[in-house]
Amino acid sequence: MSDRRFSRRHVGWSVATVLTALALVAAGCTSSSDETGATDDSAATSPEADETTTSTVADDPGAAGDGENGTTETTEPPEPAELTATDTGVTEAVIRVGVVFPDTAVIGRDPGDIEAKFQTIADAINAEGGINGRTIELTFSAPNPLEDAGFDAACVELTEDVEVFAAIGLFPRANADCYAARNDTIAISTFEITAEQMASYTAPGITIVAHPSRLVEDRVAALIEGGALAEGSKVAVHGADQARTAHEQYIAALEAAGIEVVADTVGLETGQDLLALESEMQIFAEVWESSDAEAVMASTALVSQAIVIAYNSSGIDLPILLPEDTGVNPSLLQTELGLDLSPFELAIALVGGDDQATKYETDQDGVRECVDAFEAASGEEVALDESRNNLAPTIVACQVFDIFAQVAEAAGPELTTESFTAAAEAFGPIEVTDLAEASLGPDKFDLDDSVGVIAEFNPETVQFEPVG
Repeated sequence: MSDRRFSRRHVGWSVATVLTALALVAAGCTSSSDETGATDDSAATSPEADETTTSTVADDPGAAGDGENGTTETTEPPEPAELTATDTGVTEAVIRVGVVFPDTAVIGRDPGDIEAKFQTIADAINAEGGINGRTIELTFSAPNPLEDAGFDAACVELTEDVEVFAAIGLFPRANADCYAARNDTIAISTFEITAEQMASYTAPGITIVAHPSRLVEDRVAALIEGGALAEGSKVAVHGADQARTAHEQYIAALEAAGIEVVADTVGLETGQDLLALESEMQIFAEVWESSDAEAVMASTALVSQAIVIAYNSSGIDLPILLPEDTGVNPSLLQTELGLDLSPFELAIALVGGDDQATKYETDQDGVRECVDAFEAASGEEVALDESRNNLAPTIVACQVFDIFAQVAEAAGPELTTESFTAAAEAFGPIEVTDLAEASLGPDKFDLDDSVGVIAEFNPETVQFEPVG
């Protein structure tokens, strides 16, 4: 297995790289890049490797010479390994990849040209020689974000009709399951995939969102250090049935820290039936109020929406603790569901540092490189002030390609689901746009390794912003 690693400059696509790539595409040619240290196979196909190598007696006095002065012994470069079809969606020439991103225009968002966000990155990689000599071929799907049926239909099309090797993008709720659990297809998502979901997968399901079970104790400690919790506090803990393991771990961590869990509630509704969810949450709100709880904690980001619904319908005003952040942009809860977000003004959240716009301005975690490269390649202006909603989708495209391209390259020319899995488990630290710390490892397909920082809700920006 190759141990080559793309640097962020290779996968994050600097402006210069993308412009060069587009020029190569326009000229109808490709080149192989040795910018980050090529493998033996890629070196064999580089321009330098195509030249005949020579040696002289002057260079090596002990060498036998052919000519009068003992000069020039020529050797031919080794033939590159011949690529063949190795797996579903992997031919000798291309890797077929499905791109799934919700059609957020149906909920009043303006995400810009979604296809361009992914295609410009694929074009840049292809123009530099592809992934181990194969180019990326994309097929797009944009389901309605409010209907799981659309995501299921996209999965059937991509896995059965197109026969992709992997699906990348944003898979809300449990929509990655169709790929990795039922169709043995790699799924890479910027939405949470729980440990319970991954346990049923036959192909890798990779998410940038950390499993709470890895960071539970550290996040409880961060809330205590930040003054949001104290020994002797009484807390109601609310979770989701599909993340019950993390819920139980949060309860154990709280109790170990001397915090009393006075109410333990777990929601069964997924949010698809909003009336049913509202009825369920009204009952839980009554439980929290009657338990003498001093705060309500969410044990997974999946239930932040449900907690706001409970507060909207009951008038409860206890502080809220969100150690997993909100899992969705709060403005979507306002525009999509018409929710009053004032309960978040009572909340403390742990967030991954500065927001994307601030990271762009301060040049953190590859955000500026990602945005600048897309703007240069597409001509679309990415709004940092939320006058459009095209910043986050731009980052999503960079993130999933950061992951897929690096792991697929490390898997080597014999690209299969098995070799991709092995490469992911052996990878270790990985550079991903907008993540300060990330890694892959054995049984570790959730990337984010940062605990987060204390943040409060700003109703003017409709965001949780770090304190201090």
